Amino acid sequence: MDAYIGIDVACKKDKYCPISICVKKDGILIPLQLANERAQSPKGLGNIATLSEVNNLAYAAAIKKYILAICKSHQLNPVCIAIDSPLQPRAENLKRRRAELELDKRKISCYTTPSKADFDNIIVKANHHIVSGGKANKLPHSMQIFMLAGFAIANALKDVAPCIEIYPHATVKLLDVAGKHKTKDDQAYIQLQALSKFTGWPSTQCEWDQVPYICKGPTHDKVDAYSAAWIASLAQSDRLALGGPEASDAIWLPILERLVVHTVLQKFTPTAEIMPTKRNKKTSSETNIGEHTKLCPACHAHMFKRWPFGWDAHAAHKCTGVDGVNIEARKRIYKERFL
Repeated sequence: MDAYIGIDVACKKDKYCPISICVKKDGILIPLQLANERAQSPKGLGNIATLSEVNNLAYAAAIKKYILAICKSHQLNPVCIAIDSPLQPRAENLKRRRAELELDKRKISCYTTPSKADFDNIIVKANHHIVSGGKANKLPHSMQIFMLAGFAIANALKDVAPCIEIYPHATVKLLDVAGKHKTKDDQAYIQLQALSKFTGWPSTQCEWDQVPYICKGPTHDKVDAYSAAWIASLAQSDRLALGGPEASDAIWLPILERLVVHTVLQKFTPTAEIMPTKRNKKTSSETNIGEHTKLCPACHAHMFKRWPFGWDAHAAHKCTGVDGVNIEARKRIYKERFL
């Protein structure tokens, strides 16, 4: 089965890199529930470490290894990878990338991508800041340093599948849901609701309850990664390139008028993840029972009413996401991957 991958490049120290890996079934873009996997995406090293090319190459290699492992585990074929970062530095002869000039025309703000010479100077300046006793949270050019990791990731993944650059803020502007910062209140879920009309997921309250399991990290990062995977899943004829794709200087947006609009749940109940409430401590007996419905993370077809109850019978006999006819082997594989 083909896989479409979205990466929300993150360099914050000890923060999981948000990666969404999706499959299409009957025109619906369904994200794997990667937060339930035993293997997890690599963690960022922090802006100071990201100044080092050696660190970035290692980080990119770890991300590549993770993606290949998940795809192998689920028998997926990576088709396209959308990355929320420039794929390479700005050309030296340009003051601003062609893609960024196109964003300017649409009044969509973005940081200027430095050239290689600019980055050489940024690294020197940042290292001087550190040596001089400057604080890490005051590092100059902190909102551009992540691009160094993005360059390494794009280069590492180019032989896995074609890589394209996307910009989640431009996507939500196009969807007309950029009125509030994505970290405020339930704005991330409002943005996902706008996306769902074109992806077909989530379309039920049960699927909304599965959103926290797309990958590790805050909700807004998960939505950004899923948004990136959505653009990766579109046919090239259904995507618009802002800039010059022939020079790897393009940010891709969906052409909404060419896309199918799905009927989805228009109202959702926010989960505790985004609307936290005080909860009573659980009794010891309550901690041992399944608390929520859950779509099978292997076949994405069976719905568990009280996860993880019933996983063994499902894995042994019905799950199409586990290969083989040996019942015990099927259960062992399922348990190792998802429990």
